[in-house]
Amino acid sequence: MNFDTKYLIRWGIPGWMYLFIIIAFYSIVDFDAVKSIIFNKNAPVIVALISLFIGAGIILGNIIHQISMSLGFVVWTKKATYFRKEYEMDYKIITGDHGNEIQRIYSYRLGNVHALRALWFSLLLALLTIITLSFFVKFSLEIGILIAIVFILKIVVLINWRYFQNNLDYFLRKIKSDF
Repeated sequence: MNFDTKYLIRWGIPGWMYLFIIIAFYSIVDFDAVKSIIFNKNAPVIVALISLFIGAGIILGNIIHQISMSLGFVVWTKKATYFRKEYEMDYKIITGDHGNEIQRIYSYRLGNVHALRALWFSLLLALLTIITLSFFVKFSLEIGILIAIVFILKIVVLINWRYFQNNLDYFLRKIKSDF
């Protein structure tokens, strides 16, 4: 398995975003409790909290990424057609002039599509979580503002996701027509 640090970041961002939003929610609900934990003057506690946040974010982000791949790609794709077209596209790229460069561009764009879908799904989960928690724990104007901010972020990520998906689709159509 080829493992790069870029995967830690790609998996971490959705997980860290989810955790950050949940921490923001609890900061609104009970700021003093969260402040006493986060701004603890005990260095080992701070290091442990940061390590826990980073590690849990990567694990949670990987799970979110896998679920988003499953729901956003695997379930909705006709596999036989997709795999045949993917093979044909890879063959055209590999055997064509500048194949390595085209493959790099294709991988970059496809990676962005997958990463943005995972981030969108993470924001969706965060939104559902804070809405649910606001019913059972506490609802206030501040939490309503947090919900609005997460909803706006979700829309922004959706717009970017659609942009990269359209860019990838155009790139693939040009490869088919030019090669």
